[in-house]
Amino acid sequence: MYLIIFSMIITISSDNSYKECPPCEIIINSLKDYNLKIDYKWPPIEPNSSIKINSLTKVLYENDDEYWGKFRRRSWWLNHKSDPWTEKASWIRDYIKPNHNFKTFVNDNLRWKCGYSYVLKIPKNYNEDKNYPLVISLHGSVTNNSYTLDTRANYGRNFFVPEDDEFLIATPIKLGTDWSSRKIFDMITDISSNLKIDDKRIYLTGRSMGGRGTIIVASELPNTFAAIMPFSPHHTPYSYQSLGKKVSHLPIYLHHSRNDYVSSFNEAESTFNEIKKINKNIIFDIRNYGHSGWRKLYGDEKIIRWLLSWKKS
Repeated sequence: MYLIIFSMIITISSDNSYKECPPCEIIINSLKDYNLKIDYKWPPIEPNSSIKINSLTKVLYENDDEYWGKFRRRSWWLNHKSDPWTEKASWIRDYIKPNHNFKTFVNDNLRWKCGYSYVLKIPKNYNEDKNYPLVISLHGSVTNNSYTLDTRANYGRNFFVPEDDEFLIATPIKLGTDWSSRKIFDMITDISSNLKIDDKRIYLTGRSMGGRGTIIVASELPNTFAAIMPFSPHHTPYSYQSLGKKVSHLPIYLHHSRNDYVSSFNEAESTFNEIKKINKNIIFDIRNYGHSGWRKLYGDEKIIRWLLSWKKS
């Protein structure tokens, strides 16, 4: 009797799958898995509010970020006073470690393999019977903390939103290195399954690592977006210039400052020069905003109306 129990304990404790299980419940290996039903209840939708959606954090995406392991990224969320999956749309300084209700064998280091948690900004005059344009805004950087996350998850507050053409703003929170088109696609599906969106008016934008992410995601989802706006796209861990032709069919508003010492202006300029040979609907906005001009750009009525003017045919 005692020997059998001891043998069972040894077997369980030596099973590495228990130690390596991330906090996700559904495993996605192929496109056919995208329609899996997720057990998650959305919060109430109220006009002029920001809500946090964690439905996709239940989904595990295998082989989705090769650069995480290659560059040995550390799980920054374990060491900072922040929880990127908190149900709140913003973070507080007096941090209390949340109770995730995860199973005891979960490895929180692997949280980056799960789907995106995201903040959704609801229009001021939201009407549940109306189809709204959707703007997806990708933040920059790889390593974050509670204060930068608070800013990045609420980028929607920086957008000019015309009262005659209001739109939804989705801001996903990335834990890995590069942005994932599979996770973005599922986020769009998640939103469209719960709210009415105009599928001919889905737009993608981002700054720095989010700028390169805009190009990467749009190149892998060529029929999803009506227009894209990459701002100050970052040039590492690999050049995005080769992806230019894959997004050349889209209207593009590309911004980069000459005095940007974080991301390469020359790479942005070369990408523009290649795309403009075959795409008349590309604008290259050159200013001297350094690396943080996006606040002014997103608040510019002319730029936002340019974006909203495009529809998929």
